[in-house]
Amino acid sequence: MLRRQDAAVGLAISFFVNRQGDLFLKKLLLGLLSLPALAASGAVCAQSSVTLYGIIDEAVRFDTHQNKSGGKLFTMGSGGEIQGSRWGLQGTEDLGAGLAAIFQLEGGFTPNTGVTQQSTPSGAARLFGRTALVGLSSPYGTVTLGRQYTLVHETGWTHDIYAFANYTGTVGFQGAGLTGGGRLDNTVRYTSPTLAGFTLKGAYTFGQTAGNFHQNSSPAVSISYDNGPLNVGAAYQIVNNIGGLNPATTAYGSTYFGVTIPDSSQKIFTAGATYKFGAAKLFGSYIYSHVYPADYRNDSFSAAVQYYITPTFVLDLPVYVDFVHHAGQSGTRITSGPTFDYLLSKRTDVYVGVDYNHLTGAWTTLAAASGSNQPFFGFNSLFEAAIGLRHRF
Repeated sequence: MLRRQDAAVGLAISFFVNRQGDLFLKKLLLGLLSLPALAASGAVCAQSSVTLYGIIDEAVRFDTHQNKSGGKLFTMGSGGEIQGSRWGLQGTEDLGAGLAAIFQLEGGFTPNTGVTQQSTPSGAARLFGRTALVGLSSPYGTVTLGRQYTLVHETGWTHDIYAFANYTGTVGFQGAGLTGGGRLDNTVRYTSPTLAGFTLKGAYTFGQTAGNFHQNSSPAVSISYDNGPLNVGAAYQIVNNIGGLNPATTAYGSTYFGVTIPDSSQKIFTAGATYKFGAAKLFGSYIYSHVYPADYRNDSFSAAVQYYITPTFVLDLPVYVDFVHHAGQSGTRITSGPTFDYLLSKRTDVYVGVDYNHLTGAWTTLAAASGSNQPFFGFNSLFEAAIGLRHRF
């Protein structure tokens, strides 16, 4: 509707035009006057929202065997134990008829230094290294484009008690390569509507290499079933051309756990489940990862229980077992330890936790290699204790 003053002006213009006898001019002026009202009515139809959100998780940690002489270390490391610190923006615009435009921008950072995380393989900082996507959502599914998580990582974190956070990434297991922390640029993804509890996803990462559609590409598929207390899911992904001897030109980094490897491809399969009953939730998963011809294979298993001792006091107790096979050798890595989390409010909690790692065989060799990003410096064990604070906004 026109405002009162607009209507009054319209009457005045109409009176003036009538006196001049120019009907065409009258209609033209009244049409121009109506444009703000039409624009306002259109804005009402297209509802939109933008949300700013974030997590800051920081802890003080004590670690053993942090140099070749077995020195101990007090550190704040790269963040807290439970979740990676981040900030982001996400939004949606209702386009009508069940269609909506969506976007998400998310960047990771290290709280104790403020530096950004998830840099490029050459070391360049990313403003939104965790996620940067835009898409369309409809009753027939959702299509998103941009930098996104791999489907194997997304499926895996659903069945991991720490969702592949710093606990598993720093001193726990990872299925190697892009399974842990895996995000890929230049990705298009389709997510189906949920039917009878089932959701199907497919993704493809473009290699961006002229004349070679296959190089640096990555196809993936996943399926999940979510019904009440039960969630079950599986995913399979191939990532072509990981590794390489020149980090500045490789798309996905040149190392396996920090150890430089030749140009290879990675095949990953994961399957897992969660089940909630009463005050407890159970987690279980399996990850298969094969990096070839670098010749690293991981078979990783995890099981965990999360138990609300009271509505504000939570126990997390995981066990991770990772079998690595390389160059005719094999070894194991076992990680376990409890975390006690106390909720001060819905957004803020404090926690304390301990964990113990034990390595055998090829895992001991890998963790002792020069450049390893999870170094044990030749030792076959590591003990860690942490006390932390997490706030979500």
